[in-house]
Amino acid sequence: MTNDPHSRVDAVLRYAQRLQALMDEQLDKMAGESFIATDEAETVEVTLNGHHWLVDVFIEDGLLRLGADVVAERINEALDHAGARAVASLAADRERMGTTVAEMVRELREVIS
Repeated sequence: MTNDPHSRVDAVLRYAQRLQALMDEQLDKMAGESFIATDEAETVEVTLNGHHWLVDVFIEDGLLRLGADVVAERINEALDHAGARAVASLAADRERMGTTVAEMVRELREVIS
């Protein structure tokens, strides 16, 4: 690369655009993603969205007759399962994004030096 400051600025802006695209891609993924899980007895099903917010709960007919403590336990169990899936997905996304950003930084250093 030349020592032309404008060329370096152009290179930095190109990489900034790539980084923005990576972040937009992640936000789009989160907007469309959902994590569905049940309790062990499959009497409760919960859905978390890509932001890990609870968006749906299904409670099997008759389960409420077992009492609030049982229902709460089963909802929490289903939430734990869905949360574990969401956390695993987030960890994979972070690893992927971290690898991509590290590569972009390495490339940018080569381009501007």
